[in-house]
Amino acid sequence: MLRRLGRGMRKGIGASAAGQARELARLTAQLGAPVPSCRRIVVTSVRGGAGKSTIAALVAGVIRRHRDDRVIAIDADPGLGSLPLRLDVRGARSLRDLAAARPQSWDETAAFLTRTEEGLWVLPAHSERKLGGDLDDEIFRAGAGRLGRYFSTSVIDCGAGLVSGLQRGVLSGAHAQVFVAPGTTDGAASARAALGWFAQNGHGPLLSRTVIALVAHTPSPGAELERAAEELSAAGLLVVHIPYDRHLAAGIAITPERVGGAARDAATLIAAEAFARSLSGGAT
Repeated sequence: MLRRLGRGMRKGIGASAAGQARELARLTAQLGAPVPSCRRIVVTSVRGGAGKSTIAALVAGVIRRHRDDRVIAIDADPGLGSLPLRLDVRGARSLRDLAAARPQSWDETAAFLTRTEEGLWVLPAHSERKLGGDLDDEIFRAGAGRLGRYFSTSVIDCGAGLVSGLQRGVLSGAHAQVFVAPGTTDGAASARAALGWFAQNGHGPLLSRTVIALVAHTPSPGAELERAAEELSAAGLLVVHIPYDRHLAAGIAITPERVGGAARDAATLIAAEAFARSLSGGAT
């Protein structure tokens, strides 16, 4: 089923360096394209520790740098997600606060958001004053659903897992997906199982608008990473390898200038591919 859904799609493994550079330049140019409505790009993973929040922060930052309008990163992790940490923001208000307030204008809405030095808007799932607490699909829709009129793109960092009501709700409104998996054979196996779950649970159309980010967590992953990439790309989906990067591995706030060139190029490719796919079809 995955092969049928992915048939004809370009693979990210084995292309020439020159061809990759030309394709990246073409896709990057598309990041500034007009959008018919706010594009919702969800970043998901089966397990915690895969690098999901890091990828979400990188993707949101790339899109922001290539657009003149507003872009927002939304933390939809019901636990204590690390997206605000990675983006170096601290908010006194949260997604839950926004949902309860129901603001009616941009000025009222902006009071619930924070902004990075690079101009990326951020909506934390939890405020510094009140950590934790339930976050469900109803709260997410009441809060994030009001943002579409003000933003061209939202990058949504989901919690680990796929089957909760919140996760299903976020996926149902997604225009594109970045699925993050560790660059190991075990990570590839869990990712393939998850992709099968998408196909069998009403999210099959989203697979054609999915980019797989395969993250290396050690400096020398070796043959294990190659096997993982082969297993996932065999399904016909785009797989992009995020090489080990010392700055990203530190788990601190991301400074774009300190991210290595290889990791930066990979993040740009993921962002460009996900954004291009978000324009190719409606939400699932």
